[in-house]
Amino acid sequence: MHAHLRGKHPLNLSGESQATSGTAVKASDTQKRQSNIFEFSNRPIHERRKQEITEKLIAFVVKDVRPISAIHGQGFQDLIHFFEPGYTIPSRTSLWKQIQCEYDNVKSQLAAELKTQSVSLTTDLWTSVTMDAYITVTAHYITESWQLKSKILQTAIMSERHTAVNISERMNNIVQEWGIDVFCTVHDNASSMNLAMEICDQFPNDLGCSGHTLQLAITAGLSLPDISKAVEAARRVVGHFRCSALATSELKKQQVQLDYKQNKLLNDCATRWSSTLFMLERLFEQRLAVQTVLTDETVTKEAACESLLL
Repeated sequence: MHAHLRGKHPLNLSGESQATSGTAVKASDTQKRQSNIFEFSNRPIHERRKQEITEKLIAFVVKDVRPISAIHGQGFQDLIHFFEPGYTIPSRTSLWKQIQCEYDNVKSQLAAELKTQSVSLTTDLWTSVTMDAYITVTAHYITESWQLKSKILQTAIMSERHTAVNISERMNNIVQEWGIDVFCTVHDNASSMNLAMEICDQFPNDLGCSGHTLQLAITAGLSLPDISKAVEAARRVVGHFRCSALATSELKKQQVQLDYKQNKLLNDCATRWSSTLFMLERLFEQRLAVQTVLTDETVTKEAACESLLL
């Protein structure tokens, strides 16, 4: 028992008399003291446990798309220290190296899996809120157990002009990097994208996106004079409430009085026809509350109301 206490629960044995055969170990309370729970919890953790926690931190950053700086904030460090006082969060450089290593492992596994599959691709060029141009390529395939899987092969900045030649070159590089045979590629109906598929030898089959085709058809319908006028008026009304704190506050009061759902008015996006539908449906749902606010001269001036509905 004494050996166990010395090895697993360190004692303060200063001045303790050594035990001899047939003699019990005796010491006063001032001569020995077992470590308390806080001292015990501060002991160094096992390397395996340390690596498991580090892997969970990496998963937190990767799965939730968080910046590495998020785990170096004081609040997050306090949380980790509360659960595992003996653990020290690795440096940014160390974590980044481990993330890159994990990326290489996952990429090699996915590449090996894709080589045995009939792969189709979807691709799109898009612009971020900071006006950076990106290209995203996603692989789609069905496993032997009939499970549909989709894996993003690349999302990268495409700063060069979005010409057919540049798009074709970028797509070729991605296919060669992964070493896959492409059965079909689905893309939007932009002329540059259509031409890129024609000049690219890696893509024998390609299809225009049905969703984009539907968007073009509905957009053409929304551009008819009467419909366009109504949609523009709806956008001005929504914009008025979004720019006026007084109007928004009064709208909430009217929703309570009318026993309406306290839903906010929605704005639409020109490249998503469904958002225009949602905007009009929300306005129709809240029409009485909106009309009451617009006709209240203490909230909306008559001239402003007329300009909104023109």
